[in-house]
Amino acid sequence: MKSKFTPYLILLLLLLQIFPAFVMAMDVTLAWDPNTDSTLAGYRIYARESGEAYNYGYPEWEGTDTQVTLQGFDEYESYYFVVRAFDSEGNESGDSNEVYLPSDYSSDNGLDNGGTSGGGSGGGGGGCFIDTLFSN
Repeated sequence: MKSKFTPYLILLLLLLQIFPAFVMAMDVTLAWDPNTDSTLAGYRIYARESGEAYNYGYPEWEGTDTQVTLQGFDEYESYYFVVRAFDSEGNESGDSNEVYLPSDYSSDNGLDNGGTSGGGSGGGGGGCFIDTLFSN
């Protein structure tokens, strides 16, 4: 005797095989020292996964705040972040220091720059220095 749930069970098993596991998204909060240049128009944050290059044509965020929470990062990936200042004419500074968020990061711990500096991209950044990195 067949159960009335058999077709639904088969469908569920097929869907689980077809679609990848759902990945929990994490939020990342970055804070940096402000740029004091009189022509400052704002900041842009760039992110990259481990093994990839930054795409400076598409910032993760743009604005005037010196702290921002970015959303939707895969908790099973490692990420690097830099911030750049830009002026009213669109000129952009070099990268700030680079910070690293490892894939095995524990959301119970706030990391500061001392614990997350990823070797840095050198000076630049128009006076920006990423000071704090938190993930929830």
